[in-house]
Amino acid sequence: MWDSRTAGTQQRAWLSAALLSVALLVAPLLFWLLVPHPDPVMAARREPATALLPPPQPELAEPREVEVEAPPPAPPPPRETTAARAEPVRGVVLDSEGRPSAGAVVSCRDEPGVSASADAEGRFELPPEADGCTATAAQPPFGEGEPTRLAAGRDNVIHMNAAGGSARGVVDQSGRPIAAYLLAIESFQPAGSGARGSVDGRARKVSDPGGAFRLDELAPGRYVLTVSAAGRPPTRSAAVDVEAGRTADRVRIVLPQGATLRGRVVDAASRAPVVEAQVELDSVTSSGANAISLSLTDSNGDYELQGVPASGPFSVRVRHEEYMAKIVSGLDARGAGSVRADIELRMLDDGGSREELTGIGAMLSVSSSGVTIAGLIEGGPAVSAGLAQGDVIVRIDGENARELPLADCIQRLRGPAGTRVTVGVEREGRVLEVTMRRDIVVR
Repeated sequence: MWDSRTAGTQQRAWLSAALLSVALLVAPLLFWLLVPHPDPVMAARREPATALLPPPQPELAEPREVEVEAPPPAPPPPRETTAARAEPVRGVVLDSEGRPSAGAVVSCRDEPGVSASADAEGRFELPPEADGCTATAAQPPFGEGEPTRLAAGRDNVIHMNAAGGSARGVVDQSGRPIAAYLLAIESFQPAGSGARGSVDGRARKVSDPGGAFRLDELAPGRYVLTVSAAGRPPTRSAAVDVEAGRTADRVRIVLPQGATLRGRVVDAASRAPVVEAQVELDSVTSSGANAISLSLTDSNGDYELQGVPASGPFSVRVRHEEYMAKIVSGLDARGAGSVRADIELRMLDDGGSREELTGIGAMLSVSSSGVTIAGLIEGGPAVSAGLAQGDVIVRIDGENARELPLADCIQRLRGPAGTRVTVGVEREGRVLEVTMRRDIVVR
């Protein structure tokens, strides 16, 4: 019985010891699992110093040749455009007194063909391409305005040059004033320019007991005036130089007494008198300042024209509604009080010709280069001599034609049929000189 109790006691003791051992093993594990604990702290890794790093190595792969397509050429930079360039160029033209210059023509010197006319208020508008151009304005009697650089987007102002004037009087050969006469500008050469200018050449009536006259608002330049009175043929002044803003007040024109042209007008075929044919001076002035009244033939065909030039060549035009008009040229009183010219007229026919004259068969006009051949009559001496339209007449019988007014050139080229005249013309920078025989020309 002891043995069994002893054995049971020992068995329980071993079991208790085993349980205690297990508890001792499990308890720390449970404690580690159940109790929170911080993350482990790791020592910082030290990077190697830069100097100790090996140098970078290039790629070891073998290089390849690669064809690269060249890029297309870059387009040229676009032209600079601004809002201002797209706008018209606007402005105003003012005269020397600050008043609008209505009708003035504004043009760009460096943009040919770009121009515009000023309205009633002097305002103008040019296209956008006028932006930056140098412009001027032209308007008789002021000549050209001051060159002005224009800019879009602003109100441009062009000032006309100040006008000058001419004043003095007209007297006869004894120095006595002529109280009533016609006055006109025969020719005008702008100051500082080689081109011939144009002005208002219309004749105006002057009435003053002292023979005085005054022309205002003249553009700077050189003028030649023409004066004519009853019984006194058109007479030109010496050259008058007018400066801007000043009056040329020493102009004195001597108007001599004219001669008398007498004669008879008859039918060329029957020799019968032509009644009421008109006889008048022709081309003695290009301004129209001609106070010499025409003459009508009487029942005998006789006429008397008073006030023809007393010296120098002149022409008369004879007209009748049933006859061809005729220009009789090469007349010259040679200082005498009278000269005679009998004239034959031919009846009109169905050929269409309306006029006959003696000369070279050329029509003249004034251009910027001088007196120019504006047209030729077929079959006339000028055509046969090789003259051409556009030729500039520079000499007539050795005299400098550049200094002659248009009317003088016309009279010197006309003349009796069969007489000779030598004419020098400028063509394409060369001067050609030809001699021709005047002839009857029908047109």
